[in-house]
This record gives sequence, C-alpha cells and structure tokens, in this order.
Amino acid sequence: MFTALRLPLAGLLSFTLAQAVSAADCVPDQGHGAQVFANECGVCHSVTKGATGMMGPNLAGVVGRKSGSLEGFNYSQAMRTKNIDWQAENIEQLITQPQAYVPGTYMPYMGLASADDRHSVACYLKEQH
Repeated sequence: MFTALRLPLAGLLSFTLAQAVSAADCVPDQGHGAQVFANECGVCHSVTKGATGMMGPNLAGVVGRKSGSLEGFNYSQAMRTKNIDWQAENIEQLITQPQAYVPGTYMPYMGLASADDRHSVACYLKEQH
C-alpha cells in the first residue's frame, strides 16, 4: 500500500516542482534587464508610471495588461485586435521580431537578437508596476 501511494505522490511532487521552476524562471540580473531596456527600448518606451509623449506606449504595468489597451495611446489596428494578455513569455516573442509576431504593428523595431537579453528585458518589465 505504501508503494501505491508513493507513485502518485512522486508524480504530484514532480508536477508541482515543474510549475515552480517555470514560475521562478523570471529571476535574471535585474541590472542587465534595465540596461538592455534602456539601450534597446528606452528610446521609444518608458517604464515611469504615468509618463507620456513617447513614440511607444508606456510599459509600466504592461505584464497582465491586454495588448492595445493603454488609455490614450494610438495603437495600430493589428495590436488592438491581437488580444494578447502580456506576460514575460509573449513579450520575449514580440521583441524577437515584432512585425512577425504582430503583422501590421506600428512598432518599427527589428528585434533583439540575444535570447538572454530578451529574457532579461521581459523579466525587467514584469517588475515594473
């Protein structure tokens, strides 16, 4: 009977551990994410809450926000209708090749080549409220 209980418990523990690892995946060097953001994204975007007047939308609080939904920003039709719930994973996909991820977006950025840099930026954005 003990063996029968061990197998389901082991499966449950490995499933829970896998979930915890993916949830904790966003723990890079925050300084690196901030630096890459400043160099690559900061020309068009701000993470200062309430800041306006940039070419791109303000990204403070972007994680958990729907695409094309920041009040007062003029998004492309493509971004408004994409219906993305922004999370670190799809932010990484967007900044890989914005035009491929959201065909018709106004975002002129060609993409960030380094997977480590993309991950660091996405995790940095996750922390900006």
